[in-house]
Amino acid sequence: MCEVKVFKREKDKETLLLTDVYLIEEAADGLRFATIFGEERVYKAVLESVSLVDNKVVISERK
Repeated sequence: MCEVKVFKREKDKETLLLTDVYLIEEAADGLRFATIFGEERVYKAVLESVSLVDNKVVISERK
């Protein structure tokens, strides 16, 4: 499987928010993430980058 880690970028810093994410969907109020463990979170954010090689997603706060 190819689960990803989700990071939030603020200025020049990246903070780990979630691990083992298998689903990313656009939601009415942002982005919805679901993990393989059944955890779901919605962040008011925009997608900045996706690296399939590094299994990494970076989001930033929606303005």
